[in-house]
Amino acid sequence: MFARVARYEVPQDRLEQAVAAFGEAGKAIEHLDGFAGGYVLVDYEDGRTMTITLWANAAALENSERAARNARHQAAETAGGSVLSVEKFEVAQELAAAPSST
Repeated sequence: MFARVARYEVPQDRLEQAVAAFGEAGKAIEHLDGFAGGYVLVDYEDGRTMTITLWANAAALENSERAARNARHQAAETAGGSVLSVEKFEVAQELAAAPSST
């Protein structure tokens, strides 16, 4: 599995708008081959915002680049923000919650 991590600058008073915009942007990539999920992360104290998208393999990550870039920039601009950085990673280990004993 592979991940694309993007960091954004978004005005603090527009964070809710950013979350909604990134949710809408997700609809532009969720149908792509190899899409395995994603997250929108926000620190409401200081306005830091990140997105993480997960991809089944390196080919899916690369093949999604154009659509992901367009979705990312459109969402950031909708919320009055900008893209600060985009990085790619291979997921080395997945951590899951232990099953409940109740």
